[in-house]
Amino acid sequence: MRRFLLDTNILLGLTREARWARWTYTRFHLGDPDAISFTSVVCKGEILAIAERNGWGPKKRTTLERMLREFPDLPIKDPNILRAYALIDAWSSGKSVPAPGEAPPPKPAMPMGKNDLWIAATAHASGAILLSTDGDFEHLDGVWFRYERIDQAATPD
Repeated sequence: MRRFLLDTNILLGLTREARWARWTYTRFHLGDPDAISFTSVVCKGEILAIAERNGWGPKKRTTLERMLREFPDLPIKDPNILRAYALIDAWSSGKSVPAPGEAPPPKPAMPMGKNDLWIAATAHASGAILLSTDGDFEHLDGVWFRYERIDQAATPD
């Protein structure tokens, strides 16, 4: 069973029915029976905040709610997610902590935003491939989880 964690920007692209987001959905077979696609509760909070800040109307909010129902969220209170958050934060900050494969921390350090840390910890704890357009996760790829960066401009028609 393939597992995918969708970052906020992927959810936003799917809500807007962006070409690159439709390509991502098809490319990774997110709707297939052998794929489990979900998101972090943090991503849901971020996209709801985007809707509020941008004054989305009823039609766009209905589309958003429908899309959010398609992708369940994982809560961050899980002890494995909490532990992963602490380790990834310290490791990204250049501290030697227990990391998968005893990987050394990045040099120079790559401090992360707190929401991105929660999303990364959720990807690690769930064993999911993180799909994002955000490059802030690149230093974690192959160590803490698998990461696929979606280039919005380079996706084929």
